[in-house]
Amino acid sequence: MIDFGRTSALRSQTLWHAIAYGVSAGAPPTLSFVRPAEPYVCLGYHRSIEEVDLAYCTAQGLPVYRRMVGGGPVYLDSDQLFFQIALPAADVSPSRARALRDMLSPAVAAYRAAGVDASLDRNMEIAVEDRKICGHGAGQIEDAVVVCGNLIEGFDHERAARVLRLPDEGMRSEVLRLMRRYVSATPADPEVFRRAAVDAYATALGLQPVPGDLTGVEREALVELDERFTSDEWIAGPARRPRRRTREVKVRAGVWVFAAQHEQALVMASVVDDSVERARLSTLIPGGEMREAEDALAGVPLAKAPDVLGAYGDLGRQFAAAFAASDGKSL
Repeated sequence: MIDFGRTSALRSQTLWHAIAYGVSAGAPPTLSFVRPAEPYVCLGYHRSIEEVDLAYCTAQGLPVYRRMVGGGPVYLDSDQLFFQIALPAADVSPSRARALRDMLSPAVAAYRAAGVDASLDRNMEIAVEDRKICGHGAGQIEDAVVVCGNLIEGFDHERAARVLRLPDEGMRSEVLRLMRRYVSATPADPEVFRRAAVDAYATALGLQPVPGDLTGVEREALVELDERFTSDEWIAGPARRPRRRTREVKVRAGVWVFAAQHEQALVMASVVDDSVERARLSTLIPGGEMREAEDALAGVPLAKAPDVLGAYGDLGRQFAAAFAASDGKSL
């Protein structure tokens, strides 16, 4: 167990990556904790840097880093205590769902010990009722599997929505509305949570918790990672894929917002549990709004939305094609 305390934004990412390399090289299973001293934005490995509003981040002094596991851009700050568990890949189930359950269940126990009525829901997210309380990421780095999460003591929903590059303020307002509804802070005692997490992971792994420090391999990896994570090439990411016709933002599993265009038709919609909650339909030409169709879409399964819109003539078919361009599978 390593508690790094408060570190720079950069180190709050590179430290746990370095541990993954160490565990891959033979270091013992490691549980670590870290709190960033300043706010920043972090982006998943395969995601486009165009999802981040770089002009806003630069103006606000927010660094942008790219992690080595998946997921979209997220806003992180000192109101979040991060925890990371790294295990040898050979000790982890090859089933993603089983692996996540095994590696997140001790964190759920820690939340409960800290007075938070948390559970692991059917989407493998840590939640209280239908609200996500922990953002987690998972992946394999060489021969280590790592799962990261956070105790969110306070959450700036406005800034979390503002760091995203979105086509218009209407979509930003909808993302913010859903963030406020489905993402919650849990102002629990972080020390109680940390101690409980150590005990829960030790029990789950059948190991004794031992205070530790970075190994030589991990220190060498940390130096290289500090340089890599601040390089323009790494931040830019892998070669860009062709630009998608849609912009999608995941708020939590099963809750997302998308904007799409087909010919003259412009769509912005929010999806909750595979059904359309709200839709905004507009066109590139004046007078093409379809308020009746917007009302008709409320509560309709996303897969059935094109059928509903097909009843509204040629323009309706354009809106149907825009809906069909987005299915949330890339989130």
